[in-house]
Amino acid sequence: MALSNRVEWRALLFLAAFFIIALSVSGQTLEEKIDSFLQPILKEDLISGTILIGQKGEIIFSKGYGLADREHSVPNSPETAFRLGSMTKQFTAAAILILEEKGKLSVNDPFSKYYSDFPEGDKITLHQLLTHTSGLANFSQGADSNMFMFPHTVDQVIESLKDIPLQSAPGEKFAYSNAGYIILAGVIEKVSGEKYADFLENNIFKPLGMSHTGQDVYEKIVPHRAEGYICFGPEITRVGYRDLPTMSGAGSLYSTSHDLFLWDQALYSDKILSAASRQKTFTAGQGNYGYGWFIEDRAGHKAISHRGEISGFIGSIDRYVDDSLVVIALFNFESTFARAVIRGLSDIALGREPKPLLVATPAAVDSITLNKYAGIYLFGPVDTMFVKPVESGLILTQSGNTDSLPAEPQNNNLFWIRGMNAMLKFDFGADSTIAGLTLINSVNPYRAIRIE
Repeated sequence: MALSNRVEWRALLFLAAFFIIALSVSGQTLEEKIDSFLQPILKEDLISGTILIGQKGEIIFSKGYGLADREHSVPNSPETAFRLGSMTKQFTAAAILILEEKGKLSVNDPFSKYYSDFPEGDKITLHQLLTHTSGLANFSQGADSNMFMFPHTVDQVIESLKDIPLQSAPGEKFAYSNAGYIILAGVIEKVSGEKYADFLENNIFKPLGMSHTGQDVYEKIVPHRAEGYICFGPEITRVGYRDLPTMSGAGSLYSTSHDLFLWDQALYSDKILSAASRQKTFTAGQGNYGYGWFIEDRAGHKAISHRGEISGFIGSIDRYVDDSLVVIALFNFESTFARAVIRGLSDIALGREPKPLLVATPAAVDSITLNKYAGIYLFGPVDTMFVKPVESGLILTQSGNTDSLPAEPQNNNLFWIRGMNAMLKFDFGADSTIAGLTLINSVNPYRAIRIE
């Protein structure tokens, strides 16, 4: 055997030995770490979706969990397509910058240039729409709820926004607004002469080979499309119908974890956006927001990210660009734990220990502390919750319901309500007495004041 070959084999053996040692020291592979982290909620059927982790241009983890379709027992997989919700905004922002590169518009244009009859449109720039500093109210704050039940064109939605007053002066402050991104979808259509979805398909998705990404149209056959689920009690249910193209520009797309990995990789190059456009995209302004992305420091790691939450779906793409790392999580269940899972996955990917999602054994809380929580709590005008301490934690009873629910302590001030699939924490007043409680069900907090 030639000397060079012997050297190569010795190097390979050394690397293999190093890998085995590293594995034994850590004790777990990446898959084992993620499975172990998720196990407490997987066994309770409290999460379902797909997770992908990529580093230095390679996919190092990709796996589906739970069911994409509970009625037909279809499992989630890396090929499953999920609604993106507000993760749509990064593609809308990219489309605007593509048009700017083509000389068709400028982000400094007033949007009255494209919608001349929109009130105060001459005071609002495309840049302000992109960065949520336009002063426009969030779409859900002023829209008729029936609007989501029927198809609408982008221009029809924009027309409905005209009578909603500005919440602040343009440029004054950051205030997240879906309305601004719906307007940007309208600008894309007017300037390009194409439908919003067609422009993204022709200028982003097709060039990148993102063949499983597009506008989520209810009637369209989308292979491997996941159903969305919610849970506001002991039963998991399907979400109701919603016309997603009504949210064009702000929350109307679907995709897969592998397609989003292609997108992540493209953002390191000039494939879709030039270096100048990427610089604009990833420059943090008010609210740590750029163009369609949040930009922040997380414990010394630069994070470029966005989350999406819509009708039974929660997802996130977290790009740690200095680490050449991306964590993509797409869930088709509005689980109380989804946000904690997203944070924990980033911890694992960065080599940190994640916080447990549920403790293996209920925490021991002394009777003095439990007795402090006893009382009657009022949600809104009439709904009450009665809290009673017991040796193992708390017992909860809601008004109009004779059934009681146990609340298992996770720590001194956090309790898991198994029969409600919710977390409960208590709120302290200025004098350190219990002022109220917060019930976290799905992704929404519900607050109650203590009345007795």
